[in-house]
Amino acid sequence: MRRTSPGLLILAILGMLAGQPVSRAQQKAESVIGAIVSIDANNRSAILKTDDGASLTVKTDENTVCLRIPAGEKTLAKATPIQFADITAGDRVLAHGARTGEQFLAQRLVVMPRAEVEKKRAHDLEEWRQRGIGGIVRELNAQNGEINLEMRGAGASGRVLISAANTVFHRYAPESLRFEDARPSSFAEVKVGDQLRALGDKSADGHNFKAEEIVSGSFKTIGVTVTQVDLQKQEIAATTLDQKKPIVILITGDSVLHRIPPPVAATIAQKALARPPANGGPMPTNAKPAGPPVIEVQQMIDSLPSVSLTDIKTGDVLAVTSAVGKDETRLTAIKLAAGVDLVLKAMMPQPGKPRLVRLSAGLPGVFDFSVVPIN
Repeated sequence: MRRTSPGLLILAILGMLAGQPVSRAQQKAESVIGAIVSIDANNRSAILKTDDGASLTVKTDENTVCLRIPAGEKTLAKATPIQFADITAGDRVLAHGARTGEQFLAQRLVVMPRAEVEKKRAHDLEEWRQRGIGGIVRELNAQNGEINLEMRGAGASGRVLISAANTVFHRYAPESLRFEDARPSSFAEVKVGDQLRALGDKSADGHNFKAEEIVSGSFKTIGVTVTQVDLQKQEIAATTLDQKKPIVILITGDSVLHRIPPPVAATIAQKALARPPANGGPMPTNAKPAGPPVIEVQQMIDSLPSVSLTDIKTGDVLAVTSAVGKDETRLTAIKLAAGVDLVLKAMMPQPGKPRLVRLSAGLPGVFDFSVVPIN
């Protein structure tokens, strides 16, 4: 059975509403979709964070129609009238009305309650854990609708051939790994090197996978040195390790921050030095085969306690994972690990000795993180 995210359900309802007759005053109406950040009951207004990341004040009056629909519904058949006072922070909302500057006067609000959205999300996540696989796209065969995936995750190894001829595709939003924020996509948008999650059934021998749904995205991990932290804007000003270019890193509510302590840094350095160098140079005598270290390092960092932006200081060296975007001077952090300077220091060769590991974007290869959920 295919699942549809709350965001996509609201888009379906939006299409249906667009076909309904409207009054002359409504002819220039538009719609916005997002989550309620805060409510001002006295002024009948709310702050809405739209799905494109903007903040918008939504105002209502006595003529505004408020409807509640259960999570999972694609039409208004089961919609029930509610009062504005019934809407709470975290609810998903489709607002239909007219925009005036940074305000939006709503003629209709269609609401998916936060509790129902979270309940459905928990159910879907559990199914993805039970029937999902994740990894890196290595080959594509558009003619046959097949994807060759290098598996990632605990206990995962090797490759699997995904049959995606009749699959529903989604693409991760630039600032979120939440499935409900993913937009509709197609096979044509999947690229070699993308990170991908698939839901479906694996063959008995484990070599093939018939996908019902696929969500994919393009991500990168870079190294930066912090020059300033702006707590009010939730931003980090930094310079890249490789080219020393200025960059701004945005921290959102979905960003995951960790700090690598010295003992863990020493272990990561050992694993990085054990990998064969990408430049074809000599390997250390105690080198081990390439492969698992990148997954092990990711799991080590993911298991560390989370920290907040207040714990990030000027001079910190960070590994920042984000979606690949058009603006290389700004990125939104999905994952951030501080304490990378400890790893680089532990990897420094002795005087007169060649570096055994080539750095990519200023980082050793073991920081080539996967950001898709791993089991």
